Amino acid sequence: MKMGLMALVLAGGASLATADTIDLRYQNVAGGSSAAKVRVGSSTYYAGHMVHRIESGARSGENFSTFCIELAESANRSGATYDIIDLSDAPAPGVPYGQAMADRVNAIVANAVQHRWINKQLQGDTGQADYHAKMGAIQAAIWEALGGDVQLNSSRTDDDLAHYYSLLMDAQTFDDQARVRGLRAVVARNQQDMLYIVPLPPAVLGGAGLLIGLGGVRMMRRRA
Repeated sequence: MKMGLMALVLAGGASLATADTIDLRYQNVAGGSSAAKVRVGSSTYYAGHMVHRIESGARSGENFSTFCIELAESANRSGATYDIIDLSDAPAPGVPYGQAMADRVNAIVANAVQHRWINKQLQGDTGQADYHAKMGAIQAAIWEALGGDVQLNSSRTDDDLAHYYSLLMDAQTFDDQARVRGLRAVVARNQQDMLYIVPLPPAVLGGAGLLIGLGGVRMMRRRA
């Protein structure tokens, strides 16, 4: 049996967080080959915190982590300038998600904050129990909210990711009115779009010690 295992990655956007653009360079999926995996449609993806480095301005050289909001694109490590836009207007280019989808994604992020898996700036304690599985669960929930065919019961989806997804999205506890202030999107042509917080908070170091494996724009591993 052959399995395609793809890493969804980004490089993105320009200088100051309060400006309309920001320069970023994709580093890695936190954890590299130890990141959680999820089956979406006919492909299996690494899912989790996407780590980036700020490439311009006073914050140049700092890292921060975020989540992908565009399954259809891949990205590379060459760096790019990203526009900062309302989440409802993403992806760009493409058909806008609209306010209902944007609100759903915001609620997912806000509920993850309430679980204390991440903070209101999208950053997570890399030393917490099952960090990779929790970040993968958040990412999987976001992809599903944006129309992705997320298959939690697939043998290709990690059990730990599926477990934390169930905790995050539990109908008895999920607050669909919860919101994180300042949640936006960063977008660029021919690059994956990502979540972003305005303004970018200080000291948003995003798990640099876990930047291993998964080199390149999109990687595929085959196994018998």
